[in-house]
Amino acid sequence: MNLSHTDKLILMELQYNFPLDSQPFKTIADKFSISEEELLERVKIMVENGIIKRVGMYVSFRAKGMDGALIGANVPLENVEKFRKIALSIRELTHNFVRNHPRYNIWFVLKAENRSTLNEKIKDLLSKVNSDDYVILYSKKTLKLSVKYDIIRGVSWSENSMRTLIENVPTADELGVNKELLKDLSYPLKLTNRPFKEIGEKYNMGEDEIVDLIKELYEKNVIKDYGATLNGEKVGIIENGMVLLDNDNPEDACKKVALNVREATHVVLRESDKENWRFLCYSMIHATNKNIIKNVAKEIVKETNSKSYMILFSLENLKPGIVI
Repeated sequence: MNLSHTDKLILMELQYNFPLDSQPFKTIADKFSISEEELLERVKIMVENGIIKRVGMYVSFRAKGMDGALIGANVPLENVEKFRKIALSIRELTHNFVRNHPRYNIWFVLKAENRSTLNEKIKDLLSKVNSDDYVILYSKKTLKLSVKYDIIRGVSWSENSMRTLIENVPTADELGVNKELLKDLSYPLKLTNRPFKEIGEKYNMGEDEIVDLIKELYEKNVIKDYGATLNGEKVGIIENGMVLLDNDNPEDACKKVALNVREATHVVLRESDKENWRFLCYSMIHATNKNIIKNVAKEIVKETNSKSYMILFSLENLKPGIVI
């Protein structure tokens, strides 16, 4: 699908300025001086063509009372396809890539009810592909999650906020919010003139009540990445690199990246199951080419005064799709 200039502007608006409003598509349509029906039709066509993955929001797994980790695994080459097929059936397994690390060729994220269950799931999964060589990097703190692509400049880009540094993300129980409601909020919004109507009716809430709740959860860092999520490859953002930092103070390094590097989409402080694994601050950069990512990585190292770093480029996406 060839995107018109107007389509590109609409994509930017859907990503960066999606309204916290009960009729968000009408607000955007008015801005472009087109009808709401025309805007929705354009959006539906871009969803059908795989350009837009979803319009909605990400709900923190911590709010759902879960634990998560990034795993780097040495999977025998003859078993990579088997691993891919198994991973496709696991809803809690996301961000599954072949990357250019000299030892661990597969990198994926897995979530579970608690750390003990998580460890068992990792062990069980990797045993099925004859892999007993892996590193578990538990998610200690997510300092930024904002997957937005400046398709005009050709690089991931988003505003940074002190809000993302909130120490503790409250759980559904602490918030007094139905866990099923949080789960439903994590699914793509209906592409209708009243996208919150159905979920409001399900939980006996008005549409404005749902919107007010989303605003509250957003401020508490329970909801992140509100707006449209695009398929980078469909808009020319064909490269992604995971930047790993070796820093004496990884938490401080992560804070600096989260607050000062707008190209970073994810910034996560991790803890390892291996004492000799020194890289504990992670960030993701997406761009039209590797040189942009390399230059951003150099800025990150300079900003954080890190001792060393790695960039793990994606060689193959084993589980493309929506992260819920």
